[in-house]
Amino acid sequence: MEPYSDVLNKAGIDIESGLRRISGKRERYESLLRKFAARQAGTVTSIRAALSGGDIATAERDAHSLKGAAATLGADVLAEDAAKAEAAIKSGVAVDEALLSLSRTLDAVVKAIRAALPD
Repeated sequence: MEPYSDVLNKAGIDIESGLRRISGKRERYESLLRKFAARQAGTVTSIRAALSGGDIATAERDAHSLKGAAATLGADVLAEDAAKAEAAIKSGVAVDEALLSLSRTLDAVVKAIRAALPD
């Protein structure tokens, strides 16, 4: 196991699960983690902006995309929070609470990735 595994595991990232999904290619996995941190860090802000503009479809799609990307990497808790946010957006119920939880989880995952795998 790599020295960064503890940092990622504490943030809810199951490295072994993520590696299995991409055929065990560690360098590819690390690259995907870095790209995820760079591209997804502002997703909750984007979702909120879409919602404030009345664009429910974009907000739902962003939550769905985050869910899939997180699941691929083995960030299961984040994927679950993204699924809850997606459902809340779709139903219009408890959206703020779901986005707050998602924001906290996403921030922790991004912070852990950046700490474990600096550029």
